Amino acid sequence: MFRATLATACGLVMLSGAAGCGTGQRESGAAAAAEAFAAAVGRGDAAAACEALAPETVAALVASEGDACEASLNPEELPSGAVGEVQVWGDRAQVRTDSDVLFLVELEDGWKVAAAGCRPQGERPYKCEVGG
Repeated sequence: MFRATLATACGLVMLSGAAGCGTGQRESGAAAAAEAFAAAVGRGDAAAACEALAPETVAALVASEGDACEASLNPEELPSGAVGEVQVWGDRAQVRTDSDVLFLVELEDGWKVAAAGCRPQGERPYKCEVGG
């Protein structure tokens, strides 16, 4: 499974909560994208989970694993769960589920998951199973 430490920029985004510029509509869009990803992971649907990923995340996963996204992504190794807290900062979002932290990016075609399976590491950036 592709493992990466999320870029320091994501950590800085989290620390800049005062700059939160999310509205209800943008938060619900990020939540819907996270729900679609979590549902795909929950039912073991790698193809649907890959569709929910940001293009850069797919490219990194494919480069790391040497195979197509659907063959490289193992949904059984990722936590899933109901979407809880959503925070939006500009074109970035953090979504917490029952058992995961997802980072999303807003693209022209909507919100996409940039990193999943993320765990905090104290003062250091999150460590994520997918993305980074």
